[in-house]
Amino acid sequence: MKSFPIAAIGRALVAFAAWAMLAAVLHAGVAHAVQASDSDALSLIITYQTAPANRPALRRELQQSTARELARWKHDGRIRQYSLLFNRYADSDNWDALAVLTFATPDDLYRWRTIEQARPAALSGKALAVTASIHTTPVDMKRTVARDAQSPNAVYVVIPYKTLVPEDEYEKYADGYVLPQFNGWMDEGVLSGYALYTSQFPAGRPWNAMVVLQYRNETALSAREAVVARVRERLKSNPEWKAISDSKKNVRTEEQVVIADPVAVDQ
Repeated sequence: MKSFPIAAIGRALVAFAAWAMLAAVLHAGVAHAVQASDSDALSLIITYQTAPANRPALRRELQQSTARELARWKHDGRIRQYSLLFNRYADSDNWDALAVLTFATPDDLYRWRTIEQARPAALSGKALAVTASIHTTPVDMKRTVARDAQSPNAVYVVIPYKTLVPEDEYEKYADGYVLPQFNGWMDEGVLSGYALYTSQFPAGRPWNAMVVLQYRNETALSAREAVVARVRERLKSNPEWKAISDSKKNVRTEEQVVIADPVAVDQ
């Protein structure tokens, strides 16, 4: 029987281990990419404002009425998924509640108008009575990794942006620079999921792109800055990511960030 030198066997084992490690990394990247490929799903982002004194009443009505109706509409196939969030802090410069409604087909979005006729912006009469303003933005869900609908301690960070480049260029920027960071935060265990939306009709809107991040809990949110720094340091070894980072090109401006808690989420 032919024998093999111990050194050759050792080199083969090292090579196999390296290949296995690379395969694992590639598999993780593909998993993120597959989950994030559900692009251009038709959605509505609706924001609601109320007087500070009416915040408890609005939240109560969202919990007791709107959340129940959203669940029913999903069961009936009128919407595919939804999120209903409430701004953690009273802030007259920002929204008090936000709903994201996603539809499976353009026909489903078209049929939404019948609900609007009876319940504007999905609100009951009691909720409308304490709502001062509503803004509805038709959007495309460009990238997403499904959030955990069953997480009782989740914290949401909602970030609107004004983009300064054409949409296709912004998507390339998001794929090459933004999403690798989000996926890194998920690998670090602080982020449960995310979604990136772009406005279909951005003219005159205060934002034309929005990111919704779901943090696992308050501890994960408090680690945000440290995790951001750690992931960015690691991504410097990625030539594509580093080239975008070093270019300093002005791609977007960040608007006011909102920290929000879930009222109802179903993915």
